[in-house]
Amino acid sequence: MDWTFNNIAIMHSPCKEKFAVPRQSGVAPTLMGEIEILPPYDQDEAFLTLDGFSHIWVLGVFHQATVRPQVESANEPQQQQWQSTVRPPRLGGNKRVGVFASRSPFRPNPISLSVFKLVGINRRAGKLCLDVTGTDLVDGTPIIDIKPYLPYADNVSGAKAGYVDVITKQQLDVVFSPLAAEQCLSITNRFPGLVGNLNDQQLMHVIIELIQPDPRPAYQTEQARQEFGLNVFDLNVRFVVIQQTATVLSVTKNK
Repeated sequence: MDWTFNNIAIMHSPCKEKFAVPRQSGVAPTLMGEIEILPPYDQDEAFLTLDGFSHIWVLGVFHQATVRPQVESANEPQQQQWQSTVRPPRLGGNKRVGVFASRSPFRPNPISLSVFKLVGINRRAGKLCLDVTGTDLVDGTPIIDIKPYLPYADNVSGAKAGYVDVITKQQLDVVFSPLAAEQCLSITNRFPGLVGNLNDQQLMHVIIELIQPDPRPAYQTEQARQEFGLNVFDLNVRFVVIQQTATVLSVTKNK
């Protein structure tokens, strides 16, 4: 049986592309986001008492996840092909696990599952919005459901996390070049609305949270001096990684 789900909201996130989006919710706890509720679901009564919960479950769609199509015949439409095993970044991209033993976006049904801290419920220009932090979704992600997080039921004491429990993920040390630090100060002074009214130190902290877990693909982690870039807010952040230290080279406004 096939099911059709309605988009009830859309995610507005500082992360404009998949690269460097936190791989799990809460990895970048200060990364803010806005969930814009779409009509006809933007009724105040539909969210009555939700402000009494500190966190919410958010189900979205990995709309940028792509899979290889099967061979298309003349009589049959092109179909998406999924694989039974994937290579989690947590395992360095070198070991396969079952797709249902992973959080990979490349799934038979590309549904995301996140826990966000609910900061507030507000109306802006007539639109009902949920302000959240700890986001791990790219900008424009369709949202198909929102549920309250229940600590007594959702926080399971003694739960085990399989291979995740035995893998120690070493984080990068993140430093800013004098130029990058100066650019953060200039951007927050000249374009405060561009970065959500963050000051330069707060902006630098968000950048650190995105780079610290090492967003590089596993096959590129051994390449010295390769320059990487990530888009956050409307900024292009360039950095290099040498051993376990990431140096932010520049932070510039996208043209």
